[in-house]
Amino acid sequence: MLAACGQARENPPPSRSAGPRTGRVADGEKGRLQLSTGPTAPAASAERSCAALPPLETQLAQLLLVGFPGTTAGPVSRRLVDRGVGGLLLFRANVVSGPQVRELVAELQGRAEIPLEVAVDQEPGTRVARLAGIVRPSPPARTLGRLPADQVRRHGLAAGRDLAALGVTADLAPVLDVTGARWDGVIGDRSFGADPATASRAAVAYLRGLAAGGVAPVGKHFPGHGASTVDSHRRLPVVDATMARLEARDLAPFRAAIHAGLDAVMVGHLLVRALDPRTPASLSQAVVGRLLRDRLGFRGLVVSDALEMGAIAGTLSVPAAAERALAAGVDQLTLSGHSAVPAILDHLERAVAAGRLSRARVREAFLRVQRFKRVDRWAGCR
Repeated sequence: MLAACGQARENPPPSRSAGPRTGRVADGEKGRLQLSTGPTAPAASAERSCAALPPLETQLAQLLLVGFPGTTAGPVSRRLVDRGVGGLLLFRANVVSGPQVRELVAELQGRAEIPLEVAVDQEPGTRVARLAGIVRPSPPARTLGRLPADQVRRHGLAAGRDLAALGVTADLAPVLDVTGARWDGVIGDRSFGADPATASRAAVAYLRGLAAGGVAPVGKHFPGHGASTVDSHRRLPVVDATMARLEARDLAPFRAAIHAGLDAVMVGHLLVRALDPRTPASLSQAVVGRLLRDRLGFRGLVVSDALEMGAIAGTLSVPAAAERALAAGVDQLTLSGHSAVPAILDHLERAVAAGRLSRARVREAFLRVQRFKRVDRWAGCR
């Protein structure tokens, strides 16, 4: 039934994003953001909507957020869109100017059967800012952490408006790590502060500004990178903090951001011994399921850090890591490059066929990606 009903030409046309993001995180209200944009559909309507889910291969492709080459819509990026990838990730190599980015994004967005997420790492400051010189500059997060919350929110709002004007829909920011490490460490001044209360206050203000500007924030790097100075791009950081310290320090900004209505959380490639002594957080059901979902009550999108990073790729192939992350409860798989996409999708299809990965888990992740992108075609599906 799914294959028959999932033919692209037979489905209704995709619902596009409804303009700037609104909701509690954007408007500054207390409480969690309800990701559903309307009342719960009647059961019969929900059944009809669910019957129209796309085929498995499309659902799996929608779980990928992928980097690509070029400053124009070339063969690689067009092929990724045609294959149904859910999102494209911009890097500095994709950027020449504001008009060029707008044209690139608009062309690829117009080609997509299901609206694309267009994401970028644009943090405060200059260390991780792919659109520096196009998006209005701001001081680094560490400096923002010393400012009143309304000023921090204004910086987030400016960034959100500039990104939305380019067609960017998600910012892989802010950093929610608490760290007192030197400013040029792996996190350093990308963190809002060494004090959990300061980091929480400033991060919430900044993400509210981003959301009010029309861009979805993605808080990172759960459950907290601040206790380690090892760069996960190269090898796996190990965090030996006690559970009490994690609760009091590292988890505080994530808890505050989730309470404020954060749309998405990126899980870091970190081995946190107090949570799971054998498995990196990004592949751990104990971290994603029991801690983030059950204990912290997060109901939004869970995103992996890039699967090609040395912390993971040193011991696992990228397709195997994709399967393990998805099985652990991660919904969206980030890839800094495109070359592994065919192998990942083939591997995941075989994992479903073999029973290692359930169709229910794929469906759950697919629907979370659509809610995050504000695609309402499957809004009645649970």
